Amino acid sequence: MSSPRVLAVDSGAGHVACGAFSTAKNGRLVLEQFALESFNPDASLEAQWSELVSQSLAAAAKRSGATGPGVLSLPGHHTLTKFVKTPAIDKSKRDKVIQFEAQQNIPYPLNEVVWDYLTVSDDGLDMEVMLAAVKLDVAESHCYSVREAGISPVAVLPSTIALYRSFKYNYPDAAGSTLLVNIGARSTNLLFVDGGRFFIRTIALAGNSVTQSIADEFKQEFSHAESLKIQILGGTSDLPETSPARTTVLNAAHSFVGRLHMEITRSTVNYRRQSGAEQPVAIYITGGGSLVPELVSTLTEKLKTHVEYFNPLRNVEVAPSAALAADYAAVLADLVGLAVGAAAGEKSFTLLPPAIGEALAFRKQQPFYVGAAALLVLTLALPVLHFNQRASVAAEQALSLESRLQPLRALKDADTRNLQKIEALKTEITAIQGLVESKSNWINFFTDLQARLVKVEDVWLEKLQVLRPAPSDLQVSAGVGGPFGTPTDVVEGEAPAVPILRLNLSGRLLDRANPVSRVSQESLNRVRSLLASFADSQFIASVEKETFNTTQPGILSFDFILVVDPKKPL
Repeated sequence: MSSPRVLAVDSGAGHVACGAFSTAKNGRLVLEQFALESFNPDASLEAQWSELVSQSLAAAAKRSGATGPGVLSLPGHHTLTKFVKTPAIDKSKRDKVIQFEAQQNIPYPLNEVVWDYLTVSDDGLDMEVMLAAVKLDVAESHCYSVREAGISPVAVLPSTIALYRSFKYNYPDAAGSTLLVNIGARSTNLLFVDGGRFFIRTIALAGNSVTQSIADEFKQEFSHAESLKIQILGGTSDLPETSPARTTVLNAAHSFVGRLHMEITRSTVNYRRQSGAEQPVAIYITGGGSLVPELVSTLTEKLKTHVEYFNPLRNVEVAPSAALAADYAAVLADLVGLAVGAAAGEKSFTLLPPAIGEALAFRKQQPFYVGAAALLVLTLALPVLHFNQRASVAAEQALSLESRLQPLRALKDADTRNLQKIEALKTEITAIQGLVESKSNWINFFTDLQARLVKVEDVWLEKLQVLRPAPSDLQVSAGVGGPFGTPTDVVEGEAPAVPILRLNLSGRLLDRANPVSRVSQESLNRVRSLLASFADSQFIASVEKETFNTTQPGILSFDFILVVDPKKPL
């Protein structure tokens, strides 16, 4: 095996897979190293997606030893694809015409996206191109998150293009119109292939649709519903066959398959109407969402077309060190497609942000700059040697002066240490004085707190926790030490800094009028009036982070933080 190493990173909505590939002497790809990490695909965590990718990729790269330059993918819900037709034009003018089409078809200013195009067909009269775009901030954030894991992006591709290349590589003998259905967590990519032409449509119906149905049915968090779905549909759950949970999951999966069938039918009709293509003779299913039981048989029955699982390793050799990849074949289609393009030297199409591309080009030119710098250093060598000799003479003179200054510096250091001891004693005295002045404040505070609770009625506290202040919470207050007599830093000429003390209180209120239903607004107002009353307390400066829990019948749980007034320290 003698070929450059290719590193591919496939980032989905709920997983990251990385693989190191090489090319065997017979021309086939060889998967040398492989690792995969999953994370929560909940759409509400979209703002944290890049961070989750970085954390998961760091773990996967550590296991597989993947570092260096790599080609990345972007999931379908982050990319926009448009197919446009124009008259065939000279290649020298093609870029300007396609840029105009991009301005008309991409619903964002072009300076806010990274975009590129591929020529789908060109018969000399008409030309069809695919426009692909991703928002600039998304692409940059994704690239930076991958770099934090030790991999340098050299190209970024939509997952749909990776899927197309994977299919063409693994099924070169496929004849007739073909449909690939890649079911992810947040989106499903539909790829129509007809000879050398292709068409892509991304729909929002995906694995998360099943999870959300389960979460809505059981009123559970998304992560719990996702775990339940994976266990039951994956055959690892020990729940009885007649359990409500199992029935709900299977019903949600059945509903998903029905909706997917309708989307495939609708997309196929529109594609054939626009392109004049034939009805697909075969449908290939892949992606994590394709593991729904009886998906292939159901689609075969409904669509009256041959349906089977897509095999992304059909023409890929798997080294023993990457044998684990066979267990994850359902999510490897895009990863293999990334490697196919990189191994073939495909560089004309990429969604790599311009700033990162310029930095990459600069790194490639670094050897030239290093050589130029070396020549410059040699040119300046003689003057540097001359000035080094003069610097040696000056250094000897400095050593002579230094020996005379040592006794004087020792006296200065002794004076500085004595002054620091004096200031430390002053600080300690100030802290002790503050402790003496505030020793009775705790008793008075608890008395004040009890009076306010009695006034509200039917309310009690379950927790009172002293929150230790962070260094950033220091507040200047003359003549007062830190909590529990702890001295604080003192700057000469300023009053000592006092840490701002916070108290975390949790409690409950009994709603006698609604013992078996959700607590009333009147009970909520009573607790809020209790919190508002602390504004009149001489010990409290403010109330922070108020939270309420009304889910327990007849009981209103609450939690809040009291910020102690530094003028009345506890």
